[in-house]
This record gives sequence, structure tokens and C-alpha cells, in this order.
Amino acid sequence: MEHMGNEEKDAETLAVDSAANRIYSMLDDESELALEALLFASPEPLNDSEIGRILGQNKKEIPGIVERLNEKYAQWGRSFRIEKFGSKYRYYTLPDFDKYIHRLVEIPRPAKLSRAALEVLSIVAYKQPVVKAEVERIRGINSDGVLRTLMDRNLVEMAGRFDGPGRPVLYRTTQEFLEFFGISDLSELPQPEITESESDVMGSLTLVRSPENRESNESSDEVE
Repeated sequence: MEHMGNEEKDAETLAVDSAANRIYSMLDDESELALEALLFASPEPLNDSEIGRILGQNKKEIPGIVERLNEKYAQWGRSFRIEKFGSKYRYYTLPDFDKYIHRLVEIPRPAKLSRAALEVLSIVAYKQPVVKAEVERIRGINSDGVLRTLMDRNLVEMAGRFDGPGRPVLYRTTQEFLEFFGISDLSELPQPEITESESDVMGSLTLVRSPENRESNESSDEVE
């Protein structure tokens, strides 16, 4: 009976140890996943103290987490690693893939919209379908060139003609306009900031770019 009791205690101890190991493993996995998420999401590299404070761990544990992640990346054949530059960590791609990164850099990026283009695009977006005369009345300036540029970039298109004297062209935004600003339909447009000098005139309109498009255009040339 005493022998059986010892075996039961040994089995119980093994079960406790196994459960503890699983818990520690889960905690390690969560820390690794959280560190990955932080480095991907942060616009700037992070140091041990910053990562440790966010993860709720001692900063001395961070190098070990980074090492485990890099070991897994190597085992899985991933094209990137976490590297410490100075005192801060960031992701970098392996030199074997430099040729592909260079090709990415060579892809031309869309030009940044000028203030005038954004003004016209805002008016068209919120008042569409709208005639050029209405756009110019709101802006107080000729908008022929800006409208042509927006049409060349496929952000604005003709939407038929106004049923009135001279039958002027009506303008509206395109599907590419939605993609450019990162929205799925016009109902997602932000509420315009309106300054009214007359009851029927929009004086100031603002469009908000999606983060991806905003970042990709910060270093681009400006186009009217």
C-alpha cells in the first residue's frame, strides 16, 4: 500500500510539473507574440526597458525572448530577423533578399496631392455630382487645370451633363478615389468642417487619408 501511495504521489508530482511547464511555455509564447506585435506596430525601434515595461517583464528577460524568436525564424526559414541596433530592436530582412527589396524601391509611387487638388477633390466628393462652375464658386478661383489633373489620375470622372443652360459637365469621384483614401464607400467620408459665408456655400472641407496612403505619399512629389 505504501508503495502504491508513493507511485501516486510521483504521478501527481509529474502532473503538476507538466502543468507548470505548459503554463511557462504559454507565457513564453505570449511574450514572443507580444514582442513581435510591438516591433511591427511601433514606428520607431524599441529598447529593452520600453519592451519590458509594456510586456510587464524585467528588461533583462527581453534579449532571451528575442533570441528565441530569431532561433524560430531560422528554423522556419523566414526572410527576416530581429536585430539590435545600438540599444534598440527592429526587424530587418536578410541580405539574400536585397535584390527584391531594391526592386520594391524602384516601383514609382503615386504623387502627393497639392492643396488645390485636395480642395477640388473635397468639393466634388461632398457635393457630387457637381459642375465645374459650382466648384469654382466655392473656391473662388479657376479650377480647370486641377480638375484635368484629377481626371488624369482617375480620382474624378465625368458623370453626365447638368440639365440646364449650356448643359455643363457633371463630375463625381471614382472607385480609385475610394481606394486612395482607404474607404469602401462614400458613406465612410468624414463629416466636413464647414465655414459658411453664405447659407448654401461650403467654405472649408477636409478629407482624411488612410494611414497607409498617408505614409506612402509623405516622401512623394506634389502634384496639382
